[in-house]
Amino acid sequence: MKTGKTVNLQPPAPEGGKAEARDAMGRPATQRKSEVRLGREVQARIGQQLRAMYDEVVSQGVPQHIADLVRRLGEQDNGGA
Repeated sequence: MKTGKTVNLQPPAPEGGKAEARDAMGRPATQRKSEVRLGREVQARIGQQLRAMYDEVVSQGVPQHIADLVRRLGEQDNGGA
């Protein structure tokens, strides 16, 4: 049953009457923030902290069952050699 009414699918305009700018997906458009770059000293410090955090994980090595699985998969790729 048609009523002949037009349905507005746009969200209501904010108080003040101006419509908010939207991107292609209908999300509110935001202004791009200026790019922030970290200095070399900060990057070096972050790298040191990450290495310190993951050194223990790296030193643990690969569990034997994983090493066996990788070996078997490698053998399959090489034709069972």
